[in-house]
Amino acid sequence: MTTDLQNILVVHIAGLGQTVLALPALRALRQHLPNARIAVAASTIGAEVIRLAYCADEVLPVGRLRGAEMLKPSSAYRSSKTLSEIKRGYYDLAIELNSNTEAGVLLQLAQPRERLNGRRNSLSHRLSIVIERVTRRLVNEPRLTHDAHAYLQKLEPLGVRPVEAEPRLTTDREADARLERLLAKHGVAFGELLIGLHPGAGKRKPRWEPEHFVNLGARLYHNFNARLLLFAGKQERGLARRLVRELPAKSAIALEAAKLPDLASALARLSLFVANHSGPAHLAAAVGAPVVVISPHPAPTAQDVLGKQELHVRAPHFSLISEEAVYDAACQMLKSNRAAVLSAR
Repeated sequence: MTTDLQNILVVHIAGLGQTVLALPALRALRQHLPNARIAVAASTIGAEVIRLAYCADEVLPVGRLRGAEMLKPSSAYRSSKTLSEIKRGYYDLAIELNSNTEAGVLLQLAQPRERLNGRRNSLSHRLSIVIERVTRRLVNEPRLTHDAHAYLQKLEPLGVRPVEAEPRLTTDREADARLERLLAKHGVAFGELLIGLHPGAGKRKPRWEPEHFVNLGARLYHNFNARLLLFAGKQERGLARRLVRELPAKSAIALEAAKLPDLASALARLSLFVANHSGPAHLAAAVGAPVVVISPHPAPTAQDVLGKQELHVRAPHFSLISEEAVYDAACQMLKSNRAAVLSAR
């Protein structure tokens, strides 16, 4: 199937976190088919992530129906261009990584020669699924497949094999330079302990109380002489600035509604990032920052943050997660990643 593939369309219309989790699959596909032209249709925020990953020849942004993103003028304009381009294109293969309404519309427009959506419907495959489920129930052994691994599994019919265990992203040099100028403006020296806090979690999503982040930040500032970066998204404007005012004077900097390249550069610069389970937590792990994730799930989930340096603080509800538990997790991450700083205190 893969020997004659020239033009491939990958459809993955998802939010920030799920787009980050799809990076291992996209990177593996790129390595497996180095000579094919790969176009990826992604959400507006997802398109920025994929551009930073350098795993596609073309990135086609599409506004999501969720949150009426597609109705915004700028998003509607980009989406109309993408729809026209997909309709005009000729694709040997279309891969549906994430199934939703938007993906269905795009695949209908594309009319590819072949489609791959990971749904195998043969009788033998359905029978094997039934046998596996019955066996797991009999032995009481739940099986969890992480979303990042599920995306890779969808590519198995092409012979694609993983090239990385966790999502990985590089930063943009110009964005790195802008961040250094911002830090210098606020008197943050190179190599100084810099800790990021993200009290948001997206619109209408549950989260750890912002006041807990203030108390945590003050404690990290006083005990470790750390400088703080407070992050907030477009839907949380004013939150980071409000929390900065509640922290000790000149201890914290607000970074609100940053463009994705600037956000990635800021996260990569951190010695530690403490956040609710959210898209920025996934992004921070992908750029290599040590991450403490505050998660309202008592057990691992298929959407957990994946990284080389991540630690989840879990409970059935955010109200059951204490400041002491998060602080201890932060200290544990700092001890393993900033031993020299801790020994100096």
